[in-house]
Amino acid sequence: MAIEPVAGVGGSILSGMFSAVQHKRFRPLWTASILSGVAYMAAVTACGWVAFDLHHHSSTVGLVVFASFLPSLIITPFAGVFADRYDRRTMLLIMNAISLLSTLALAWFAWAGDQSIWPLVVVSFVLGASRSSSTPMEQAMLGSLIPARDLLNAVSLLQANLNGARLLGPLLAAPLLHVGGGAGAFLVAAALFALACWAIWVLGAVPHPRSGSDYGPLTQFAHGIRYVFNAPAVCSVITLVFLHCAFTMGYDAALPRRATDVLGATGTAYSLLMMAIGGGSLVGAFLLAGFARQVHYGYLFFATSILSGLTLAPLGYAVSWPGALLASAAVGMTQSMFIALATTLLQIATPDHVRGRVLGLYWGSTGGVMAVSNLATGRLADGLGAGPMLALPGLAFGAVTVLTLCAPTLREIYSRRLASTAMPSAIGRSR
Repeated sequence: MAIEPVAGVGGSILSGMFSAVQHKRFRPLWTASILSGVAYMAAVTACGWVAFDLHHHSSTVGLVVFASFLPSLIITPFAGVFADRYDRRTMLLIMNAISLLSTLALAWFAWAGDQSIWPLVVVSFVLGASRSSSTPMEQAMLGSLIPARDLLNAVSLLQANLNGARLLGPLLAAPLLHVGGGAGAFLVAAALFALACWAIWVLGAVPHPRSGSDYGPLTQFAHGIRYVFNAPAVCSVITLVFLHCAFTMGYDAALPRRATDVLGATGTAYSLLMMAIGGGSLVGAFLLAGFARQVHYGYLFFATSILSGLTLAPLGYAVSWPGALLASAAVGMTQSMFIALATTLLQIATPDHVRGRVLGLYWGSTGGVMAVSNLATGRLADGLGAGPMLALPGLAFGAVTVLTLCAPTLREIYSRRLASTAMPSAIGRSR
């Protein structure tokens, strides 16, 4: 199917930062991604505060965050198999419908005022499973909706959605955290998921090369793993992002305590820290979308890897309201740019017939380690304090990034100016 830009739209308007938006088939997917991302972050913000309000322990928050991220490890990789094997639009629609039902269940839990943590944990697991499975499906569809010349911009815009949701989701949730025990925030999230389902329906059919018809899902999954290990650059990037998530992205479990320490124990204070991270993330994603062609890709990838860890130190030890917000924004900006750069590199390196599985393994492994990281951070923050549990892992990852200069494949990536030349082709072919 030919990919056509929107008729009558001047290239000067949609070039640069929003060049992918000129393609009319990309716009419904982008809209659905915005709606579902904001809905998910509104629900996550509400889950975090409801969990903290139950027992006033960071470990309780860590358990809920662990439940929402755990599906990334055990379910999302297989979602990548389904994205290569079945109709990606249908699968994406199903995932958003499950998210809609999950947020309605969370609204019922909050309204009922149940003091047991386990219903919240179970529904958070289901919501996390549907949302984490949606991400590789969204991104695997890009090659069928836009030409290769706009792939970098489209990936950056989808990343901007994920990161901007960290601003808009908490912004919507903040005034509703005390409405019905948090039920108001969950109902708003459910409404947004319903709109996302409508946008995906409007998108229409998205044909793509199917793979694996001669193999079972487990065999096809094994082919995807073999492909990753046979592609040194793909394997190296996934490994680096895995370590990044392990060391630097366990902060969700510690943020409610930081809000308590710096700003007072209020849901609004916690939401503002989340919003600051989201605002910085959005700025970083749009800067990358607009200026990636003018900067050295490899240098930026290396720099944002280091800074994504170092910026956690001021977040952990800020003693004032402005300092905490600025540090949160810096964390969001550097982390979003690093993840967007890594995701784009993988998109360019991976052919369409295996892209769903590669992205499923990528998002699954990173989300899984974030689950464990948040569980550990929440428990340790209760004993050691939120500050050390934010700063020390971040500093450790900065050191790890410097050590990657000893790895020939990553050193080669850091030296390349353009993303398209930074990722050599994979060895072999996966079915």
